[in-house]
Amino acid sequence: PMVNEQRPPRIACINDLSGYGRCSLTTAIAVLSAMGVQACPVPTAILSKHTGFDRYTFTDFTPHMGAYMADWAELELDAVYTGFLGSAEQIRLVEGFLAQQRARQSTPPHVIIDTVMGDGGKIYPTYTPDMCRLMRRLVSHADVITPNVTEACILTGTPYSGEELTTAQ
Repeated sequence: PMVNEQRPPRIACINDLSGYGRCSLTTAIAVLSAMGVQACPVPTAILSKHTGFDRYTFTDFTPHMGAYMADWAELELDAVYTGFLGSAEQIRLVEGFLAQQRARQSTPPHVIIDTVMGDGGKIYPTYTPDMCRLMRRLVSHADVITPNVTEACILTGTPYSGEELTTAQ
């Protein structure tokens, strides 16, 4: 979309907030801010540490996301970026938010989706078959998706054959 010269680009960052672990909103906000972009966070969950640690606390933000995003209905966003979505309901809420943003803006926001579904050939324990189905639908609304190899296989129904890819695969 055409960016208003009077303000920096605005990106809704829909992702978890991990207090420790250099990931999710913590890094997205820092990187986007350094680029001169206004990062507008929408937390999906608040974790004490990311899920790669043996122990962490997890607070699900799903009950608050609908009202939070509804309050943004009149805001001009240049892009929407999603990361960790922790439930089927969150995926549905994001899909509704994207539809709302696209319907009300003359130039719809760009949509970037980091699928965050699995790694190493395995779906994350927090993910369900229903969430995989909904994520396949959600990525159809994206301008850019950033799946890793595992996630690309899940999205396309391709058997996972490891991280070493060739043109023959």
